[in-house]
Amino acid sequence: MGKRIVALFGVAVFLFSSILWRLSWISRKEDFAQAANRQSTYTLEVSSIRGTIYDCQGQKLVNDSAHYLAAVLPCNESAALLREEFSSEDAWRKKMSEQAPFLMEVRSEAVAGEGVEVFSVPDRYSDDYTAPHIIGYVDADGVGQTGVERVFNDFLESMGEKIRVRYQMDAIGRALSGDGAEILQEGSQSDGIVLTLHKGLQQACEQILNKAKVSGAIVVMDIQNGGIKAVASAPSFDPRNVASAMYEPDSPLVNRAFGAYAVGSTFKLLVAAAALEQGISPQKTYVCDGWLDVDGQIFKCNQLSGHGEIDLEEAIAHSCNCYFIQLAAEIGARDLRQMALRFGFSQEDLLADAWQTAKGNLPTEEQLENPAELANFGFGQGLLTATPVQICKMIAAIASGGNLTVPRLIEGFYTGGEMQKEAAFSANRILPEKTAERLQSYMKTVVLEGSGQLAAPAAGGAGGKTASAQTGIYDENGEEIVHAWFGGFYPAQNPQYAIVVFIENGQSGNRAAAPLFAQTADAVLAQGLIEGRELP
Repeated sequence: MGKRIVALFGVAVFLFSSILWRLSWISRKEDFAQAANRQSTYTLEVSSIRGTIYDCQGQKLVNDSAHYLAAVLPCNESAALLREEFSSEDAWRKKMSEQAPFLMEVRSEAVAGEGVEVFSVPDRYSDDYTAPHIIGYVDADGVGQTGVERVFNDFLESMGEKIRVRYQMDAIGRALSGDGAEILQEGSQSDGIVLTLHKGLQQACEQILNKAKVSGAIVVMDIQNGGIKAVASAPSFDPRNVASAMYEPDSPLVNRAFGAYAVGSTFKLLVAAAALEQGISPQKTYVCDGWLDVDGQIFKCNQLSGHGEIDLEEAIAHSCNCYFIQLAAEIGARDLRQMALRFGFSQEDLLADAWQTAKGNLPTEEQLENPAELANFGFGQGLLTATPVQICKMIAAIASGGNLTVPRLIEGFYTGGEMQKEAAFSANRILPEKTAERLQSYMKTVVLEGSGQLAAPAAGGAGGKTASAQTGIYDENGEEIVHAWFGGFYPAQNPQYAIVVFIENGQSGNRAAAPLFAQTADAVLAQGLIEGRELP
């Protein structure tokens, strides 16, 4: 009986011990599972790079310089590699004592090694930035605020490259060094937008304006396809420090190439075109006495002593106001205004969706019924305003033989290693070829013998027109603000480019704007943009 009790007790102890062991094993297994669940990943966002913006030759206009970022896993090896990258021993010790991986800027790729992954990350804007009024800028969150950056913000964000580094972490938040780092890359830096701009010419135009220390703009346009090769505005701004330009008195954030201003005598080319279209003889002469009375209002010529007896070519060459006042009266307000509409005056130039120039202002027929207002209109004064792009479009139409071409800035889109070109609008004939050729001849005379001799380039010749546009606005010294213009084509024979120079308050188109036209034409040649032949 006693033996049986002892045996039963032993069995009970064994069974109980087995149950305890089983419960312990199950509990330990659950702990392992929970620990495994607590083991997770830690991801460093190295960079989010927007799509690239290129010039017409494939040169980068953004993302063209870089700095180095290191993704660091704290360990003995990475601490040794990065010791010299810190400003002090304390900073080094403090950072390397952290458990979680971190990012830091380093001087070169040479520090890469165990626990250190180094990446070359593009700077959006470099020290050599160009065309800020066209490229625009992004805010602190990387969102485009102006220019191409704003208009194509969603596209540039979607086409960029994102780089991340993922680490395996243990249950208490320490990176598992033995598992290494997983580098995740999405997208491509090379995808982006191609502009019609030519980087070298764009930079040359900006330098011309900066050297002259003026406020104004230069526009260079291909007369055949409307591609804008350069569009510079001064003063400029640094897209890396936009805040410093916000309150500058000379408004560096304003793109003067897209703004509307009084145009002055460049408009005389359009008046001449309207006269020729009406059949008014270019040999018809007028005697300029230096002034003209229109309905009781005295208009003065730019040469107060008068030009004497002159015909249309001489009136354009020497920019005679009186000749064009009487010519406008002969043409009539309606026909003259219709010619201006045909050339695109008072119509904004759409460069991309939701991105356009100012419209400018064209007097109404009712306003031009006033003889004095029509007189002003005859030589580009009064209520008329236009943008440098519109004037460039007018010059291009004459230089191309009478075809009005739509200005454009977008060449195409580069995605997946392929270029998708944007379709250009077909040119619209607005002048007979013979009329355009006659105007070209008159414009060449301006540069060879007339008021625009300072616009003559070093080689190739040119045609053009000066303008000194009164604004009716006076500065603090009581002096009227007079804008200076020179619009022309280059080279003289078989023109390829229309060039417009606009100088705010430059006073004289001949003295202020014409020399900058010559420098711009020289830059066009120096950049290798003249095709087909050597220039004399």
